[in-house]
Amino acid sequence: MIIERTKIPDVVSENIDQSKIILADNIISNVYPLFDELYQDRLGNYSSLTIKYKKIKTEVKNSKQNLESLMLKLNRIKKEAKLLDRIDKLINSGLINDGSLKHENIILLKIYNKLSDEKLDFHLRNTLKMISKRFSE
Repeated sequence: MIIERTKIPDVVSENIDQSKIILADNIISNVYPLFDELYQDRLGNYSSLTIKYKKIKTEVKNSKQNLESLMLKLNRIKKEAKLLDRIDKLINSGLINDGSLKHENIILLKIYNKLSDEKLDFHLRNTLKMISKRFSE
């Protein structure tokens, strides 16, 4: 039988409890640095992940705001296109030949891109009424 020499003290049968405590302390003192390094690595990973999370969260927030502003622009462009289509229908149907209506639509065409959304909605409703009147007769 081969006997290897280690730093672990021999257990004496007279004081076995004290020997167990010494043995446990020696094991803990040898193993603790391993756990400490793992713990520090985990803390480092956690802090880097929280930093990445905050960065991605701000990017998502900025993207969301950008998309919301683009949606508002898209809705406005759709309203303007719808208004222009309705004015085109008025011209094609011959309703625009009336003097006051012609003058009003000319002014509207000059300033439609400067109008607020409420004014665009008003003019959309107004042109729809004119078109429906024409085709209801």
